Amino acid sequence: MPIDAEPSPRFGTEAPRRVPLPNKWTPLPRKIREVDAVFLDILRDRRSAVGGPVGSDDLSSLLWHATALRERRADGRFGIPWESRPAPSAGGLHAIRIVVLPLEDTAQAGEYLPDHHALAPIDLNGIDANRASVAEMIGATTGTTLQLACDFDLLAACYDSPETLMWRDAGTLAVTIAFVATALGMTSVVLGRTGGSVLRAAGIDSRLAAVGAVHVGAAIASGYAGSRTIKAIA
Repeated sequence: MPIDAEPSPRFGTEAPRRVPLPNKWTPLPRKIREVDAVFLDILRDRRSAVGGPVGSDDLSSLLWHATALRERRADGRFGIPWESRPAPSAGGLHAIRIVVLPLEDTAQAGEYLPDHHALAPIDLNGIDANRASVAEMIGATTGTTLQLACDFDLLAACYDSPETLMWRDAGTLAVTIAFVATALGMTSVVLGRTGGSVLRAAGIDSRLAAVGAVHVGAAIASGYAGSRTIKAIA
């Protein structure tokens, strides 16, 4: 693809379809941590670092804040619902999904389903593939990898030349995850991989393209986590 190929919206006679979501899941904790943090301080303090094991409460809060649905309208431009979430997304499609791959507790592994705030089962071979990849790349033996996967067919049904949109959407979600991790007193490292072999080992639908990963961990210092409130979600 030429690097100057410009994406442009396309409108067909049929509404594009998403790759189906799993229909079985396990809910994540419903109590979400909120912190009193100034965004410019988060920008200043964010660093790439490896941390410790991520507990289920921290994982739940991180995923909620990074992806929570704020608004959904049925009158999207492409005949499918338009959504507003924390990370910007082309056409409000939010075609990037997250696969959770802990290095320690496999009970916290799964494909994340934001609408249910839950994890769907995956093939645990993906855990082993991710462990090997993360150990080779950053030497980490603790923490949790959030692997990003894109429903590229959805983007291609809505845009001509959608490749740059896929990478832009993945980048904005990755940096959103990193900023939320900093706010919660956690560590993060954006990994220099796409992660296709990890997704396939995890049994993720082959129509979803690997578009990067963020490895998060529990920080040694409390960071912003010392100033917190708890809210319950449905």
